[in-house]
Amino acid sequence: VRVGEPLEVMLPNGAQHSWFVPLVAGEKLVGFAQLLTSLAPLRVSSFQRHPQDFEHCPDLEDWTDIKRIAARAASIARQGEELSTPMLTFDGNPNRLAWRVEARSSSGKTRRLFVAGTAVYEDRGSQGLF
Repeated sequence: VRVGEPLEVMLPNGAQHSWFVPLVAGEKLVGFAQLLTSLAPLRVSSFQRHPQDFEHCPDLEDWTDIKRIAARAASIARQGEELSTPMLTFDGNPNRLAWRVEARSSSGKTRRLFVAGTAVYEDRGSQGLF
């Protein structure tokens, strides 16, 4: 297992909240560390079901490749919507990491889409901490 390239986790207002530090084996995301901007540990999480079992871990690119994440968001975009660049943030609270994409219709109406690994969904108005 190696440490991957850290990614900024942003607050909804655009300020940095923390760092997402991937823990990688081959092309798999076996877990991650989340560090506050002070580098104090916030949490460490593992996707492994059993020690040395990397097969069931998500693909690293599902969580780190902007093009793949943008394509997932585009899969539920409505015709004519323009999509923003994905931003790593969280859905409601810092324990629910997800990439946020703003979808804007030609009339100017916006909605938020989230991508978390292979899951993609529309924000249904969650009332989070931030």
